[in-house]
Amino acid sequence: MHSYEFSTTALRETYRPFVRGIAATMAAYLAAPTLVHPLELVTAEACANVVRHAYPEGQPGPVRVRLTVNPRVGMELAVTDWGRGCAVCPLPPPGVSGAVRTSDMPGLAPESTSGRGLRIIACLCDAVSGDAGPDGNTLHLQLAIPEEQWRISNLTITETSLSRR
Repeated sequence: MHSYEFSTTALRETYRPFVRGIAATMAAYLAAPTLVHPLELVTAEACANVVRHAYPEGQPGPVRVRLTVNPRVGMELAVTDWGRGCAVCPLPPPGVSGAVRTSDMPGLAPESTSGRGLRIIACLCDAVSGDAGPDGNTLHLQLAIPEEQWRISNLTITETSLSRR
């Protein structure tokens, strides 16, 4: 298992390069670059929610992403902010994944004008949960990756051999 922590300020102009850096770390473990796209998408959607909802307009705060790589099994992401929480896009209850029912996540009805990011995340992840507390508001994402989609040499990758941004 390999763990990484990335932090930045939650701003519209900084979160996309931030997400690309995280995706580059993920890509180092995967056999094909196209496998990274759904992982990058869920990371971008989670970080975009922090930028859009966590902090008052004009008062950005920190966002932290913890990436845990379990070679030949999957990846886990924990996206944390220390903002006001989000009544507009409530954190999903434990175990929401795959086909999302609107009853699982209030505010995610197809006609909603907000909350589509969480719907995308829930559809692409194997498990999604959230919690809020003194250690921040955290969205937990689990992504299973079939064994044949890992690089054969992934067990030799070390944190220092990866470019961190």
